[in-house]
Amino acid sequence: MSLSKTKIGRRPATVLLTFALIGAACSANADSVDNAESSRQQATSDAAGGHSQDSQTTEVVARDERPVGESADSAVRADATTAADATTAADATTAAEPGSDDGFFVDEKPVELEGTFHDYGVRPFVLTSQDPFSTFALDVDTGSYSIGRQYLSNGQLPPVESVRVEEYVNAITYHYEAPSHGLGLEAEGGPSPFNHDNVVVRIGVQAMEVTNSERPDASLVFVVDTSGSMDRDNRLGLVRRSLDLLVRELGPNDQVAIVTYSNSATVVLEPTSIADNEEVIRDAIASLRPDGSTNLEAGLEKGYELATEALVSEGINRVILASDGIANVGLTDPTRLSTMIRDDADQGIQLVTVGVGMSDYNDVVMEQLADDGDGFYAYVATDDEAARLFGDELVGTLLTVAIDGKIQVDFNTERVAAYRLIGYENRAVLDDDFRNDSVDAGELGAGHQATAIYELTLHDGVVAQDSLATAALRWEDPETGLVTEARQEIRVSGRGSVG
Repeated sequence: MSLSKTKIGRRPATVLLTFALIGAACSANADSVDNAESSRQQATSDAAGGHSQDSQTTEVVARDERPVGESADSAVRADATTAADATTAADATTAAEPGSDDGFFVDEKPVELEGTFHDYGVRPFVLTSQDPFSTFALDVDTGSYSIGRQYLSNGQLPPVESVRVEEYVNAITYHYEAPSHGLGLEAEGGPSPFNHDNVVVRIGVQAMEVTNSERPDASLVFVVDTSGSMDRDNRLGLVRRSLDLLVRELGPNDQVAIVTYSNSATVVLEPTSIADNEEVIRDAIASLRPDGSTNLEAGLEKGYELATEALVSEGINRVILASDGIANVGLTDPTRLSTMIRDDADQGIQLVTVGVGMSDYNDVVMEQLADDGDGFYAYVATDDEAARLFGDELVGTLLTVAIDGKIQVDFNTERVAAYRLIGYENRAVLDDDFRNDSVDAGELGAGHQATAIYELTLHDGVVAQDSLATAALRWEDPETGLVTEARQEIRVSGRGSVG
């Protein structure tokens, strides 16, 4: 794999951890085919017989009807049965000292970080003779990576269950070529640095880029947790500074509303245009103060109510939730909270969740809400991270350019003996749902990237220019409803060198 194309200089410590995690995943089973066979015994689906037809390197096809594998993505479900139920995860028991900042040193002793996470298991190897298709929904979340960095900066290893490897991979900036419209697909790879008998393949997706001046008008509703647990400078204080940064980046025709929630929800600012009212909006942000319990349900209900009233036809409509993820009044179960916002997401009001704090942080709630709200999940711990997300990235990615994005890789059974997708454990899609456009998948904003890494065990005798697989990327244009499918053939150019 050519790492020279990867910009890693800004985040060296966690990038090293990223590659260590990939290495651990690749090295977990030395006898990959044997382990794939044992994993197969747990699989719940039957294998499909054929391969997809050969195609050009990148081919756009109609929304019909090439043969697709009928089996489920069995590998992840076989292993995920060992995962704990997220809704029963224990609440954090160790809080930061009063008045302290999570992740910083108090009286020369580090504050112990502790959060609520969910273990989704690890994907095993899958025999291509049993299931040659691998299907998953795209994901652009990076919260797990930022949480891991926060633990490392505090002198602690992140909890195993907090690590979603694809979010570490997606936190790195890759130099993919931006398409003129929709999404672009590319693949590259090489010999595995962790198991020299195997091949590592990287599949990259790049969304088209749109400048701030080119995007439609936006209606943003900030839903801000102002409960007592947010009473720290690196929680509510950081949120205030972050939202102030975002307002400065918005255009004159954009509008902003603010809802806070503690014991109940309060409208702090009705939908207000940026033009001639920027100071009013910034004063409302500065007025946010913590108090009371945490009624996340009430905050989301009021936020989506305002977003519906202020809906911009053919524009960008977002609810932006800033919280430590704790919910102790009203609905507290993440699945039921997600169900509450599903209809609004289907109407085009998407949710961005921004996590803050760590000593008693609930990662499960923040990630699941973003996934079911058709948005993305990020975590910020410092002003530098806030400046990057709110000042540089969020405005540029507000325009959604692809919805229900998913990938299916059809492996050549004569050349690939077994494969494993590294990460994406909670993003599995049934193989026969790849072309079922009613199935919810991943959303990508302008400029977003999504990256997936596979480890492959090849049959003996695979030679130069042999085709290993065909990757298919499918998504819907949110404006026109047109469904597009792009295909990328993956070839080997020398044993272990993919191009």
